[in-house]
Amino acid sequence: MASSALAQPADFRQSREDEYMQIISRYNKEEQDRFPKMFLEIVEAFEEEKFADILGDLYMQLDMGSKWRGQFFTPYNVCVMMAKMSATNVQEEIDKSGYMSVCDPCCGGGAMLIGFAQHCMEQKVNYHNNVLFVGQDIDPIVARMCYIQMSLLGCPGYVVIGNSLTQPIVGNPLFPQTDKVNPDLPDADIWYTPFWFTEAWHYRRALYQVTSLVQSCVSSEKQDEPTPPVVPPVEPLSPPAKGILFDEETKKAAFQQMNLFEDSEDLDPNDIDELDG
Repeated sequence: MASSALAQPADFRQSREDEYMQIISRYNKEEQDRFPKMFLEIVEAFEEEKFADILGDLYMQLDMGSKWRGQFFTPYNVCVMMAKMSATNVQEEIDKSGYMSVCDPCCGGGAMLIGFAQHCMEQKVNYHNNVLFVGQDIDPIVARMCYIQMSLLGCPGYVVIGNSLTQPIVGNPLFPQTDKVNPDLPDADIWYTPFWFTEAWHYRRALYQVTSLVQSCVSSEKQDEPTPPVVPPVEPLSPPAKGILFDEETKKAAFQQMNLFEDSEDLDPNDIDELDG
């Protein structure tokens, strides 16, 4: 319900609205009033901790992890350390490429991505405008946990609910698509964070589309150009056969060519007779 409430204002989906209403209808009025209070607790926890895996820690403390899905969440301190080891200079990468993207194909509650956001802040990098966060997980519950935490921290990006092995994210990260190993698999569900729809990322996607269009036009023009004729290789001239005498014009030409060398100044054209044969 929290993930739907965060997603709907910027990316409305009727299926999510129907799911929300189906869930909330199971509770009476008093119970329904508890949900926004619980959500407030999460927001206040982030206000106090700044950067932390609030929902991931709660998930493991309640022993909700599934060993069959390999849900043993990495401690947050380790996630921060890994972020610092994998990207020593975030600003340098941003200056080179215009922005930076980071992906966790088995995101769980999003601790790795949150750790990277903290690493950006420590390097005084504005990750809201310059870093794209991408997460994917096969478990819808933990994937939405990641989505909630990324949204509350202002991380632009998206979370894909699907199997990273059979439904990997392909293409440019600004225009995510998922590929299916088996066509019978259901389509992956992509949840875009509110900061994905900010002007900075809107213009960045538009610029990429324009650039791609221009490049495709240039490529098509080059393909339409006529193929230049094939020039046959020039065979090297064979040296004169031994015993052939040079005529007077050939002697003069040879003398002029030999003027390129240092010792040619002292050479008499009549000396070429000695070269005959």
